[in-house]
Amino acid sequence: MQGFSQTLPVTGRVVSALDKQPMAGVTVSVKGTTIGAMTNINGDFTVNVPAGKATLVIRFVGFLSKEVPVTGGQTGVQVQLTEDVQQLTDVVVVGYTSKKQNELTSAVTVVSANKLKDVTANDVGTMLQGKVAGLQVVNSSGAPGAVAEIRLRGVSSVNASQSPLFVVDGIIGGNYDPNDVESITVLKDAGATALYGSQANAGVIIITTKTAKQGETRFEAKISTGFRTADFGKMNLMNSNQLYDYQKEFYRDYIVGATDNSYKIDLVKFYAERPLALRNQDYNWSKESFKKAPIYNFYLSASGKTEKNDYYVGASYYKEKGTFVNTNFERVNLRGNSTYHFSKKLDVTNNINLSASQGKSYDYMDVYYSFLNMPWDNPYDANGKPIYVDGNSTFKWWSRDKINPLNTVQNSDHSYKGFNINYDLGINYRITNWLTFASTNRVASSFDKGTNFVSPVAAGTYHGTGYIDELNTLNYGLISNQLLKFDFKLGDHNLSGFVGGAFETSKSEYSGASGKGLPEGLKVLNVVSNNQLVNGANNKYILQSLISQVNYNYKNKYFLSGSFRYDGSSNFSPSHRYGGFPSVSAAWLASNEDFMADNSIISNLKLRGSYGITGTQDIGASRYLGLFSLTTQYNSLVGAVPYQLASPNLTWESKRQINAGIDIGLFNRVNLTVDVYRNDTKDLLLQVSQPLSVGFETKWDNAGTVINKGIEVGINSTNVRTKDFEWNTDFTINFNNNKLSGFPSDIIKTGSWSISQIYRNGGDLFEFYMPKWLGVDAQTGAPVWEKIIYNTEGKAVASEKTSDYAQATNQEVGSALPKFQGGFNNSFRYKNFNLRVSTYFNYGNKVFSNNLRFMMNDGHEPYYNQIQLPAGAKIWSGPGDTQATEPSPQNSANSTETSTRYLRDGSYFTIRNIAFSYTLPTAWASKIAMKGVTVGVTADNVATFSNFLGQDPQTTITPGSFATPGVSDFKYPNNRQYLLTVNFNF
Repeated sequence: MQGFSQTLPVTGRVVSALDKQPMAGVTVSVKGTTIGAMTNINGDFTVNVPAGKATLVIRFVGFLSKEVPVTGGQTGVQVQLTEDVQQLTDVVVVGYTSKKQNELTSAVTVVSANKLKDVTANDVGTMLQGKVAGLQVVNSSGAPGAVAEIRLRGVSSVNASQSPLFVVDGIIGGNYDPNDVESITVLKDAGATALYGSQANAGVIIITTKTAKQGETRFEAKISTGFRTADFGKMNLMNSNQLYDYQKEFYRDYIVGATDNSYKIDLVKFYAERPLALRNQDYNWSKESFKKAPIYNFYLSASGKTEKNDYYVGASYYKEKGTFVNTNFERVNLRGNSTYHFSKKLDVTNNINLSASQGKSYDYMDVYYSFLNMPWDNPYDANGKPIYVDGNSTFKWWSRDKINPLNTVQNSDHSYKGFNINYDLGINYRITNWLTFASTNRVASSFDKGTNFVSPVAAGTYHGTGYIDELNTLNYGLISNQLLKFDFKLGDHNLSGFVGGAFETSKSEYSGASGKGLPEGLKVLNVVSNNQLVNGANNKYILQSLISQVNYNYKNKYFLSGSFRYDGSSNFSPSHRYGGFPSVSAAWLASNEDFMADNSIISNLKLRGSYGITGTQDIGASRYLGLFSLTTQYNSLVGAVPYQLASPNLTWESKRQINAGIDIGLFNRVNLTVDVYRNDTKDLLLQVSQPLSVGFETKWDNAGTVINKGIEVGINSTNVRTKDFEWNTDFTINFNNNKLSGFPSDIIKTGSWSISQIYRNGGDLFEFYMPKWLGVDAQTGAPVWEKIIYNTEGKAVASEKTSDYAQATNQEVGSALPKFQGGFNNSFRYKNFNLRVSTYFNYGNKVFSNNLRFMMNDGHEPYYNQIQLPAGAKIWSGPGDTQATEPSPQNSANSTETSTRYLRDGSYFTIRNIAFSYTLPTAWASKIAMKGVTVGVTADNVATFSNFLGQDPQTTITPGSFATPGVSDFKYPNNRQYLLTVNFNF
């Protein structure tokens, strides 16, 4: 040790570079000596240093150490510590336990709360868009309270849910508020997901909520407010003048087959039927139906630690008014997390989450008319109130269906409300220094009520009668996991893992009623007088499991992990109820080898591989049973009618997953992760066609395979890091394709409006199946499709054009799933200023723009408004018109039938979010009794770049009764959002 005869005090403060908050407990030492001190709760320190120059070494767990040159007697030294991302993510929650990051043998991505804060939403899925390689996030609706559709590594099933399994604080399911989220872990391959067995077929997303980090009580308050505007994409409707000129084409002198056609527009007839005064009647229906809408988000939390207790309490209130008239959503959430340390051996955790929400939804037809009604119709009377319109109205109403949606909205109600409660009890008892008993348990209950009401004064189907429909849903259940965990070392060998059991049960109870004949002004069920209908159902589900895992680690270089889960589901018959789901994974941390010790380029190098099986039973209860419907009568008694064929051999749909990955760290600045995977989902749970003699069209069976193959790449880098400036980049991309095999025959699924998709061996999932559009016949102006000529063996040998739609050949014309997608995000810090720009891209999918069937309809519906034709589009005007792209309105038979005319490239690039913030200097914040204050502005859905014609190309990828993957159809538009946020820490 070096000795000194004279020392002088140096004072200063240590704060976090991220939020400029003071840091308590930071070690401050004089380099080369044993002299040191520790910061107090305000981050202040005083340390005696030798007279003259010296160097302070500042250290704190989870942050990069820093050396600061000082002079004896110096005061007011300001030190900012930067988070060490490698250390912060050192412990990762996976499965039913946690591991150090260097021990991971599977494909896992961790997203910290800091990377989620840029997008202010009430949905974590939306916040994750573009941040995780292989995670496809689709915002298919902008309705208040809508959540994003999430797919991990493509779609691996036909009927089972493809939404990842959400796990909150180590227990499957659960409720939470995005403000309470500390980090998100995405488990991708079977090495990580197989622990969840039959519920992890589509991947796992683990939500870890906030806990206390500081000894003293810390408070945080966040206030966000701003507004939203509807984003109509490229669906620009015609105004009054544009529609007026467009409709002149309907009056061209052209009769198919006649010899004396002049092909000129008959202006005399046109002006007689379309008065010039219409040019002055210009009402923008979408502008009247979609308004700027406010949004509010308030959050308050308190957290702290004592010797015996760690606690966190958070409360939030979120409210958004919908951009479409009379729609809204609001939610209040209260969360409490507490861990009490009874002794060095026993910890008890109590977590509770209470939430309640309510809002108003909308009727699809009201949105439909808000786009299609003509600009020549005024929706308001002289007093500014929406007028009533129907087929008997004496005034002229140009729009086809004689409906004023603004009046309908005013006289209808589509409200919903609900509450949810989750209570978690965790017990952690350390039996020995290597053996622990862990018990995690959750009881949950929720109640939801939805109402659809139409007043008898509203125009349309229920005029004069009114209509009300109510549905009440009660869900409640229990999850209990009991595990024995072990972890011990034998020299260079480390063995850890667990064994135990899991039990899960839930029950849903549905009840509802509907009816007509309501008196005006009342909307309760007990006043309906006709068409009364009562419905109700119960559904119970039980899953019991044995789970186990063993992890082996040798010298922190070689890692091996194996797991096995044995599940029993009540969704299958007793003889096929149980399924086993094993996995094995291994990793080699080559950078810990002696030959890599002095490598100045490669700071981290790991090779990984895994194989495992997960399963699916997510098709609902009782699919294996022969069922009868009891909704009919015979001889005034209850009659039973066959409803479902029995499938006693129905069993698990299983997904076999193989993954190989590499993690590389370069120069302590760049981290690269590459994964290659193949997932084979076999024994698909399908409704298979039956012979006519059976009397049923389909029966549930196991048939077919979906093969998903892909590559994922993730890069994060620190491009520049100086005292005042820092620039970080995250880039992710995922290539994925799928093929079908093992199907008993081609299956053609037809969605709404006969938009078909084919499932065949060797084909793609969600493959559109329709005639190819070849444009317009230059001589006749008729639409043209492709007709394939086949030989006697059924092989295609030639093609020709046809204007007879009945002869056009259905063909495979592209899938609704993208070929690749990903994100590119950059964050910048200059002193106390922070800027983050997040983008997302999607390429290679097809979207059928069903809107265009109505809005580019060639005069089939002359009383619908039309979309502005894209640049280069031209309506046929006469024989020899080779430039025409749109058929003649006089010769357009079947032109709006399903074909590739309306099938568009769904690729897009979007500036997802821009967030700019400023953190007040600590001295300024302290003057108002704050430890930190940050003010920021954010813009979401800033701009989308796409060739897609119509609304936002983000379109549902979830099959449903009224939805086909990849079909865009007058959706509630997504929104641009602008917010001001102020964050206080005290």
